[in-house]
Amino acid sequence: MKTYAIPDVPDIGSIQELADALSVAMTAGIRVLTPSGKLLVHDNRCGSFYREIFSASPVADAAYRQFASEFCACGESVFSIRFCPITGLTDVLINITYDDSPVVALLMEGIRLSENAVCDDRYREIARSLQVDETVYLNRIHALPLFHAEHLNHILSLLCLTIKHLYRLVHTNLNLKSTVHSLEDQESLYLREKNVLEGLAERDSMTGLYNRRKFEESVAFYSEQKDRNICMISADANFLKLTNDIFGHEAGDMLLQNIAKIMDELSKSDWLVARCGGDEFRAILPDTKLETALDYCRRVARNCRLDKSLTLPLSVALGAAEWNSSAETLQDCFSRADVKMYQNKTALKHELQIPNYIMERLYDRQVLNKEVAEDIAELTCRFAVYLQFSKEQAREISLAAHYQDIGMAKLPESFVIRGQFRTEEETSQVHMHVAHGYTMARQFDELYRIADIIHCSHENWDGSGYPNNLKGEDIPVEARIIRLATDYVGRTHPTVRGGFYTVEEAIQKLQQESGRIYDPDLTSRFLQFLYNQSM
Repeated sequence: MKTYAIPDVPDIGSIQELADALSVAMTAGIRVLTPSGKLLVHDNRCGSFYREIFSASPVADAAYRQFASEFCACGESVFSIRFCPITGLTDVLINITYDDSPVVALLMEGIRLSENAVCDDRYREIARSLQVDETVYLNRIHALPLFHAEHLNHILSLLCLTIKHLYRLVHTNLNLKSTVHSLEDQESLYLREKNVLEGLAERDSMTGLYNRRKFEESVAFYSEQKDRNICMISADANFLKLTNDIFGHEAGDMLLQNIAKIMDELSKSDWLVARCGGDEFRAILPDTKLETALDYCRRVARNCRLDKSLTLPLSVALGAAEWNSSAETLQDCFSRADVKMYQNKTALKHELQIPNYIMERLYDRQVLNKEVAEDIAELTCRFAVYLQFSKEQAREISLAAHYQDIGMAKLPESFVIRGQFRTEEETSQVHMHVAHGYTMARQFDELYRIADIIHCSHENWDGSGYPNNLKGEDIPVEARIIRLATDYVGRTHPTVRGGFYTVEEAIQKLQQESGRIYDPDLTSRFLQFLYNQSM
């Protein structure tokens, strides 16, 4: 059976008021208890009998407490009447239920019932057993009103009926309260959903900036305020397509989010910064002069340059214009800012050398060694000239040697930490860096022509290389040249692991691997080239 916690049931105060009034009317002590018999509110013993007798006698108080405890635990329904031999009086227990579960109980104490009345001698015996003054005890007994059982039953029936109606009201009150709470919850949910929907309606989900719709609404609003200084800014993220093509759309999203964060953090609270789709950002700067707008553009561009969290440079082209409200519309002002932005975008495209930026990031992460990469490129160029390639061809082979490992930029850093143990799967992914390098090289005008050489730069003469297990002369000669120069420089250059080959040891290693890793004819010519260089 379920037992209700007291806070679940309202109007306990009403029950206490009823008990207090009944206590006065019947000159009896009435206590409101929990179903387990613990005092719920306060100890109402209006009749002075208990105050004067029990408070003066610990023996009497202890004996009666034991009786009351056993009486409350009897578990009888509705109401119970029981003679108390300890006091010579009658007690009544009324159990109050709600939804067929016990809620509270009323204990009416010290009722003088005619059917249970005893003689004065018996009362004197009781007084002596309780260690209280016999005369005082007898006087207090006679001061209590005398009830007949039938009268008491009528009173108890009326009390139970009153409580029954009270709890009908309680039940109604609970239902109404539940309905009100439900409506309040629905209203709260509606308001939250309304706020979310309003936010979605005017916010870009990826960056958190305002969207095109909000921007256009703001343009319409400010267009009517021709007496205000308003500046417009057009901004365009650089290299978004390149980032998506090389590193995937997740990296492209991060690029946009980083730019959005910088533009938002550097803006004033009354400015509106919006992403209007793709790589396009716009801003409205009310009560702002052109000098302030240009300063904002410079600070955004600077903070983007300082952000090194991405493999490609974080870069944004910006243009600003101040509204001449007497000669143009606000949209015309934005168009002027847009023209400025495209001019800056063209200039940035020529200024930023993306392949070099990627390589510098690899050097910074210590994935590659800059000095080694430059030495390989320089030695490759000299060897190609020695082999009577044209200067232009030698330059291209050297360029391929320099960028042969650019594809490492697509690998997780944990895969390229020097000296760590790699699983077979990780090793396979590391080998894929040349395929990544091929894909990346084809994205850049300056590397497009050497993409195939990069793709074959890690193949072995016997077909044991990667990524395509090319063999012998199926490997482009440029790639075979790079393979020789790369391994020679790598072995003769100090590394972070410590120790390196002497020139003689490196040459011996080349000779040992000739015909397996290296083209034997090219190996002989390379060793002759090294000999000539040392003379």
